[in-house]
Amino acid sequence: MRKFLGLFLVTFFLAGISNVSAQVNDVCLVYFTGDACGDECRLTDSFVDGLIGEYSENLVAIKYNIDTSQENKAIFEAYRRAYNLPSGVPLVLFGENDYLLGRSAVYRNAESKIYGFIRTNGTNCPLESGYVPPGEVNSDMLPGDPEFYESGEAPEEGGEGETSSETEGGNKTTETTTPIDLGDIQRIYEEDPILIFIVVAVLILIFLIFLIKRR
Repeated sequence: MRKFLGLFLVTFFLAGISNVSAQVNDVCLVYFTGDACGDECRLTDSFVDGLIGEYSENLVAIKYNIDTSQENKAIFEAYRRAYNLPSGVPLVLFGENDYLLGRSAVYRNAESKIYGFIRTNGTNCPLESGYVPPGEVNSDMLPGDPEFYESGEAPEEGGEGETSSETEGGNKTTETTTPIDLGDIQRIYEEDPILIFIVVAVLILIFLIFLIKRR
């Protein structure tokens, strides 16, 4: 009887982990950047490209450079009216009243938000005309001149976080910027349902095994 109960508990535990692991959803974001904001945007561009690559299997991304054309600038203004956005860039948009403005905010919060959405309910794509499920978005329906990455696609690697500067002698030196925030790591663990399930399941197993041995 004890062996049967133990086998049942182990089977239930492994099946639960499998079910929780399968709970992933697609996420969509719209990223606005520009040339006029210099390193603030350039470094954020590299960071966002890295996130798109890392989460490409479950992430749809639309990128607009508002300085490459008047049409892109007009599209940004239309988004601002539709989603009540501030005027600055870089800006990552997830939905109404859900955006990150500035390099610091993107570095600190973008990855944990993407990861959290993937592990919960996902998000629809906040287009200028309204929300559309990520799987239904394609480049033909996007106005202006955006970069579009559907699920499974990623930007070409370009040395994420690297900046080049010239010395007085004309030689270039490379600085590597690695935006690491321990708070991001903590938030990811807090939002990870797999970790929560494993901890709770292990505690329950230990308690049940203890009760069985005492009988």
